Amino acid sequence: MLGEEAHKEILKDDYESVRERAEKARERGNRSEAADHYQKCAELLEEIASMEESDRVASERRDLAANLREAAAVLDGRRQSDERSTGDGESGSTPVPDDAGDGGAAAPDERAARSGGTDDGEADPSAFLEEPPDLDFEDVGGMNELKETLVEKVVDPLERPELYEEYDLGVVNGVLLYGPPGTGKTYITRALAGKLDYNFVEVSPSDLTSSLVGEASDNVADLFDVARDNQPCLVFVDEIDAIAADRSGGAQKSQSERQMVNQFLTELNDVQGEDVVVFAATNLLDSVDDAIKRSGRFDERIEVPPPDGSARVAILRVHLRNRPVLTESIDWDAIEALTEGYSASDVELVAANAARRALQEARESGDIQPVSQSHLESAVDETESSLTDWQG
Repeated sequence: MLGEEAHKEILKDDYESVRERAEKARERGNRSEAADHYQKCAELLEEIASMEESDRVASERRDLAANLREAAAVLDGRRQSDERSTGDGESGSTPVPDDAGDGGAAAPDERAARSGGTDDGEADPSAFLEEPPDLDFEDVGGMNELKETLVEKVVDPLERPELYEEYDLGVVNGVLLYGPPGTGKTYITRALAGKLDYNFVEVSPSDLTSSLVGEASDNVADLFDVARDNQPCLVFVDEIDAIAADRSGGAQKSQSERQMVNQFLTELNDVQGEDVVVFAATNLLDSVDDAIKRSGRFDERIEVPPPDGSARVAILRVHLRNRPVLTESIDWDAIEALTEGYSASDVELVAANAARRALQEARESGDIQPVSQSHLESAVDETESSLTDWQG
């Protein structure tokens, strides 16, 4: 029998995963995708609320679900502009739903820590520091060529530095990953940190930028101080095009932005010879400052394309391996064809949606219902490719 508490924990995990996708889509400016994910979050929260014994907790979850539906409606443009309000009198902006109580997400003080904030509002890059992730390349489906490249260019030199010094070949300190969104750039980097047993720091543009002149460059300096103080360390900077955009615009860039780019270049030089590896990712390689891309800053530039058919199946298998599934009865060739044009994150979402469908049947029957071919096909039908409208 499948216990209700187990049901609830699975739903909570799914909520966290989908909520993270919503926030990332919103940061990228993909309003429609973010709206879909917020809507799914609301549905999950309402299902979790129905399982709560505490009326207060159930009510808080439903309130958060309502906020998420409101955010989805605004992002999707289904409401009139005079209704688009955050509730504090500021019209025209998209509401950012706050997590309430223990509704499957962080409490306010935990959110501040995760976003790098301190009590006085100043950035605290040490809040992004993690111990080596509990991941390895075995947890990454597909991407075989990329994994081989990373082993050759990064892992082997770090594990056998004396051999490379013999041939006057230094350790790679900087790697720039580029390709469409959702292809697994963040995931492969986190898995690499786990494989190397390196501490891990992940930041996004919003974590570093500031409207105050000088503060953004100070944040960059503090970030690298944290990395140096916690060697060995892998630093991952997502969407670097938003941090270090092409400076050919000259006066169009603010003083703060120019200072931040210059500080970033200085830090990349200063970590040469340190046990610090810097990875950056971008969906828009042509928009990244040429100074960032040139040799000596990011020694390697590696494309991360959408997964091919065999990679999509491998990714799906990885995300299903800890779930009950009728593996032998799955027509993997059919699933491969159905997911043509899907990104790695799309395939991960297919796995989650298929598991939710099986879970719903399990709740109704009271017995474990393995993920089947029909669950996967239905999940593909409801999961739209995030790359459909992507322009590189």
